[in-house]
Amino acid sequence: MVLRNLIIMLFLFSLAVLTYDSLPYFHFSVYRPVAMFPMFAASFLLLFCDFRFRPGDLFFIAFVIYSIGHSLVAAIGYEDAGSSLKHVITLLFGLSMYRVSVYIAEETKTDPALKGWIAKSLLIGFIPPVAFGFIQLVDALVLHSGFSLPLTGLFSEKVYRGRIQLLSGEPSWGAIHMLSGGILMFYLFKQGFRKHLVLLIGTAVLLVLSFSAYAYSVLLTALLIYVLITSKNRGKMLLVLAACVLVVGVGVPFLLEAFHVSGYFTDRFQFDFNSLIKTDNSFFIRVVFPAIGFLEFAHHPLFGVGGGFYYRDFAELLLKNFNDGLVFKEVHDLVFDTPEMATSRNLLSKVFAEEGLIGAALFFGFMFSALRSAGASPYAKFAFALCVSLVMNFDSYSFVNFWLLIGFIRGGFFNEQPAAVAVGSVMQRMKGMKRIA
Repeated sequence: MVLRNLIIMLFLFSLAVLTYDSLPYFHFSVYRPVAMFPMFAASFLLLFCDFRFRPGDLFFIAFVIYSIGHSLVAAIGYEDAGSSLKHVITLLFGLSMYRVSVYIAEETKTDPALKGWIAKSLLIGFIPPVAFGFIQLVDALVLHSGFSLPLTGLFSEKVYRGRIQLLSGEPSWGAIHMLSGGILMFYLFKQGFRKHLVLLIGTAVLLVLSFSAYAYSVLLTALLIYVLITSKNRGKMLLVLAACVLVVGVGVPFLLEAFHVSGYFTDRFQFDFNSLIKTDNSFFIRVVFPAIGFLEFAHHPLFGVGGGFYYRDFAELLLKNFNDGLVFKEVHDLVFDTPEMATSRNLLSKVFAEEGLIGAALFFGFMFSALRSAGASPYAKFAFALCVSLVMNFDSYSFVNFWLLIGFIRGGFFNEQPAAVAVGSVMQRMKGMKRIA
């Protein structure tokens, strides 16, 4: 019981610090989420519990084993152990976060009080960043003074003027937290945790007014995937998708004009993609770098280039096919100065480029098993769709939000509870757990 409670407390702490992904006080990588460390500690404690992987997890375990072994062999050929080591570490962190999320989700089915604690941790985790988001919103749309920049700088190494990034390292990462946190808030609200309604509304407002093309793209893609994988309420969801497209295509440009918002990110809502790829550094990277990954896959279709070695063919392929991108300083520096820092910026592209058909088959076998675990739950299916769309601009295996949602799907967190399990009994059991803690 003590070990179980320690694992739960470490997980709840991870959830409470989910949005802190680029603190300026330590520099082990660009993406450095605080949440993955207590998750890793909880995963270590799980070794001493009676936790077993689920049958469909064999695909994921096989993928991890294959990817690590493949990467180590490639490292010998490339004489680059460092890139392989980084790859192995992120994979192990991803596996750890997945195990813990599955365990917690399974525990909520036998101990409904745990959902109440998750609801509380979610409030702790999202109230501060959402509050900062509204401070950034006032600064960006009303005061235009930049007073929020030093405040945000306490929690993030890189601060974007006039952008809503919450307490994250980048506005797109802030969008990731709003989307993944939003589905959890909505589910918990529907389960009877009414305090999440205000926070959910605030998150939705920030998501719209963030004017983040990435956030809108992820949401629209998730809705499209959801429509494709579900037969229930498909007509209603098509209407929701159409309404969201209308908001992004018409409402957002109107709001930008009404609030006199200007900046590099507003040009994206003119939807001139030919111009964007020539003038927008971020847009070029998000489109071209994944494309280079698939070109690498075409050159190494069976085994790929090896885990952690996307960069090996990066410079050559970019110069051959996308040399117009050299006008951007970041792209120029990656090609000529630090090619080893190049990444695919897309997990699906990364899997194909680095692992080839063998690794991709294992990874997508695991994803298919996760989809099957969603069953008939609309929340689980949308969470799955969101996971697939979130990784289109994220390629790290230590992606906390991804493993949190996938683990919850696999562990049955979103499954319907028996009618006898009411919120009142949940709160009563929470008091007992509080005495233990």
